[in-house]
Amino acid sequence: MEPDGDLVARLVRAAGVDELCARVLANRGVLPENAAGFLRPNLGSVSPPEEDPWRVAARRIREAIRRGERIGIFGDYDTDGITSAAVLYLALSRYTQDLCVRLPVRQVGYGLLEPYVRDLFADGVRLLVTADCGVSNRSEVELAASLGMDVIVTDHHIPPQDLPEAAVAVLDPKVWDPEDPLAGVGVAWKLAWAVARELEGSEARRWLGELLDLVSVGTVVDIAPLVGDNRVLTSTGLRYLNQTLSGRRARPGLEALVRVAGLRNGVDEEDLGWRIGPRINSIGRLKDPGPALELLLTSDRREALRIASLLNQLNAERQRRTERATARALLEVDPEQDFKVVVTDEIGGLAGLIAGRVASATGRPAAVLGRRADGSYGGSARAGETEVDLYGALLEARDLLGEWGGHRKAAGLTVTPGNLEAFTERVNAAVRRQRAADPEVFEPAVEVDAEVALEMVNDGLLEWHERLAPFGSGNYRPVFAAGGLRIERSRQLWEGMNLLTLRGGLRARLACDPEGLPEGSFDAVFTVYRSRYTGVAEMEIVDWRR
Repeated sequence: MEPDGDLVARLVRAAGVDELCARVLANRGVLPENAAGFLRPNLGSVSPPEEDPWRVAARRIREAIRRGERIGIFGDYDTDGITSAAVLYLALSRYTQDLCVRLPVRQVGYGLLEPYVRDLFADGVRLLVTADCGVSNRSEVELAASLGMDVIVTDHHIPPQDLPEAAVAVLDPKVWDPEDPLAGVGVAWKLAWAVARELEGSEARRWLGELLDLVSVGTVVDIAPLVGDNRVLTSTGLRYLNQTLSGRRARPGLEALVRVAGLRNGVDEEDLGWRIGPRINSIGRLKDPGPALELLLTSDRREALRIASLLNQLNAERQRRTERATARALLEVDPEQDFKVVVTDEIGGLAGLIAGRVASATGRPAAVLGRRADGSYGGSARAGETEVDLYGALLEARDLLGEWGGHRKAAGLTVTPGNLEAFTERVNAAVRRQRAADPEVFEPAVEVDAEVALEMVNDGLLEWHERLAPFGSGNYRPVFAAGGLRIERSRQLWEGMNLLTLRGGLRARLACDPEGLPEGSFDAVFTVYRSRYTGVAEMEIVDWRR
């Protein structure tokens, strides 16, 4: 990528950074007037919940608290839904004890389905607040209203054309701004903020900040774009989590997860995404996710460690089952399909993981479905590393679907009975049209921020590089290029991953079999990170050529 030279110069002056850092900022669309805020994220820049739906929802919650009405919170069984429910429960429990929280189970299904609505009504709930779900549950919201329950929807998924109009308020930022990046837990936190402003005024800032550890977990694990408000919330939440971990006053559930995951010396966004999130997700994939929520809510450190150990065991079981199921699914892949549709047995809550593995192995989007007793097919779809708009492809087959929803990279879906073949044909045609419009949609080019000399990969580079974190969707690690690399020695860290020592002493990781290591001089594109073991700069090679 070659940014505008004048913009780079202006960023150097405005942000007080060197030219290489300014190039990277320019490549991320950071303007000089926004550079300071990007490099030093501050909660003061988060947009407040001021649209009318926030005020309506906050006032209805205030009314319920004052009347002593029972409030029910209904979440989801993934990490975003569980952290969303935890944030709302912790926030509202400051004002009322007449509160309950429920999560769905995979045996019944995702979303605010009729059985859950009736269970909440039977529990005496008069105000129902959803967390990370509900925007697509128009008929169920109508059912709740007919039973005498008011409903506040908090969600972040792409809204359907027909919103649940029977709801008191629909808090999905994508309704008024389709590009809003908030995860479900970010929406939940903003509702907590709106309620606090309604009931406490400006006095709630401290305890709202103490919920940001959960917000950072849910946002990163849901792969929400780390831009705008998400960048600020995640950065602040990670900083707070690390401060409380070092001071031995962290939330017991998160502290226990860090311990069983074997993490030391703090956590970063990659730890949340690859070590903490999978453990929270694991139980909801295999059974009732309730203990994961209990883990985040408990103040008992011994109980937290007990539950975290259970989740650790379930995560190991989930990994074993996923490996076996993925191997079976890959045997069923049709090489002619550009949207891989695989029907497999007994996928349970592993469909999304298997679909992701199939997409990665084939370089094509994939849906992994299981046949249900009524003849329908249910499961998950993932875009993998492609740039395919998964939601757009499924939208073209919506008349063949029952319940479905998601976004560009991931979706859950049900194919109605008798329509599997038509669905497969329709989504494949949609993906081929996307490829015709963008020939690189399956293999997006690696975008390089700058070419550098290896001598520049040092602690000085890391100083500004780390100010660009947290990295993830929407804010990827900078990618650099260098030529004339040579391997002096190597060792295998684990199957498929090698640690190289390059000429000059710099260490680098490269994913490949040992026999596939480059010989002689080669060029590479790579990312940079600080080694957790040595504290110095190391590389991860993304691609190479002689």
